[in-house]
Amino acid sequence: MRLANFLVGLSMGIQWASACDPTTNSSTPGLDDLFHIGNDGPAPPETLGYFINHVGLLTTNLAALKHFYVDILGLRQIFDVTLTPEFTITYLGYAQGGRNGTGFQTGEELNREKNNLAGLLEIVQFNASDDNLLSSTKRTNTFGHIGLIVPDIVKAQEYLESKGVQILKRYGEPIKTFTGPVNNAFGIGEYAGAHIAAKKRLMEAQGLIGLPLLVMVADPDGNLVEIQQQEQPTGVL
Repeated sequence: MRLANFLVGLSMGIQWASACDPTTNSSTPGLDDLFHIGNDGPAPPETLGYFINHVGLLTTNLAALKHFYVDILGLRQIFDVTLTPEFTITYLGYAQGGRNGTGFQTGEELNREKNNLAGLLEIVQFNASDDNLLSSTKRTNTFGHIGLIVPDIVKAQEYLESKGVQILKRYGEPIKTFTGPVNNAFGIGEYAGAHIAAKKRLMEAQGLIGLPLLVMVADPDGNLVEIQQQEQPTGVL
């Protein structure tokens, strides 16, 4: 039954994707060409206990980033360390290192468990820097985005709008252009060149991965935050 529902949903997704450009008649690839579940064997025993602890951002405006990630998105400050008057390292994280609301933890408690937590954000500021830092929404680079999971994506969008957060792509909207901040962050924008046919195929397929059902926002530095609902929509890979 689940497989049947998946295939029906996928068929709907394919029809939706094709509808993005009614003038295009390109063939849709089969399921086997789209989605491959990993079949890796056990990891090397030497890597037992490894996990990704944090993602790091560079900034020259620490106060603005802390306001966004702490006061708006709800991460808690674990610590600031001011190595010099110009150089600061900040660690932020949700309670229990993941789903906010699983229990209040003080900064002291979070710091004590810092190296046993996942999903942390490290922000590094050198406030005397002359470097013109560019986010991936402004110029494609090897950093793409931060992924955020929320229980209700529509309520999250409404909340973020009420806080004045820049919404780059709203819930329910497909990507319709070949340029722009979201495209740049995904490596398919203006800096990817004039590969229009390849970009057009990608736009037609975006419904299969539920891209229209995501919300994209920018932090104060322009870093892309991709927001997904915890419960995956039916018919999306």
